[in-house]
Amino acid sequence: MIAAASVGVPALAQDIEAPDGDERPPEAVPPGDATPNAQDPDRVTWSVGATAVGQYISRGVAFSQEPSLQPFVSARIALPELEGGALTGVTAFVGTWNSIQSGGPGLGQANDGPVPGWYEADIYSGIALTFRERFTVSVAWYRYISPADSFTDYDDFEMILRFDDTQFWKGRVPLDNFSLSPSLRMVQEEGQPLRDDALYVQPSLTPSFTVGTETPVTVSVPLMVGLSDSFYRGVDGGNPDFGFFRTGLTLAISPIETASALSFNGGIDVWMLNDDVANGLDDNEFVGRIGARYSF
Repeated sequence: MIAAASVGVPALAQDIEAPDGDERPPEAVPPGDATPNAQDPDRVTWSVGATAVGQYISRGVAFSQEPSLQPFVSARIALPELEGGALTGVTAFVGTWNSIQSGGPGLGQANDGPVPGWYEADIYSGIALTFRERFTVSVAWYRYISPADSFTDYDDFEMILRFDDTQFWKGRVPLDNFSLSPSLRMVQEEGQPLRDDALYVQPSLTPSFTVGTETPVTVSVPLMVGLSDSFYRGVDGGNPDFGFFRTGLTLAISPIETASALSFNGGIDVWMLNDDVANGLDDNEFVGRIGARYSF
């Protein structure tokens, strides 16, 4: 595991009822993933994998100060019979994402459920629509569950807007497969147990390119901002609108020529946090991650 360089986390148990992941799950239509083949009779693409992180930070808030293993399984189903005109892709998806610690989550949170250490188990489903092969809109429902009883179950409704700008940069930028991958993520909470439901908004760019030819490495630099009407709680009261700016570096590679569906990734996340927010963290956090993924 790439070691996390996070510093100490103040106790914040009374301020945290449930996680709101921006790392879970591999979002509806992950950039660079193969889409289900409309000509394939079963039309289904499965993805399985796991990521190890030094600390579970989500939307700029600490949910576990322990190293976490975060496995996932997802299935995406192509629905070409629904395509037509400007609508060039329709994909339904369903999956689960989990966060598991060797011990309790820390931060004073409970860990006395039927499966201690299994901090979070999300299930989700939704649909993604692609227009003119460039614009993708995905909508999804998420159910958050804690087998360790660290938080009370609740729901999220999410919409992600993405634009594939790869073609625009060909011949204009001296980098292979360069793109900015602009996206906008909006999440509306439903049924939060101890506070008002919040609207979370996350605009982002993820500049990426590939290095090498025989075994190319994809280099990505996320640039994202976390905003909300009431998700963030102020140190001195109130609800700050701005939660964090996040960047970092991720490297991804499929090193086995005969198993191109298997990929590995690793890197570091740099969280630049609003110190007016009661987030259980210092002003800046550095968190390492490493993971593997297999799609078939």
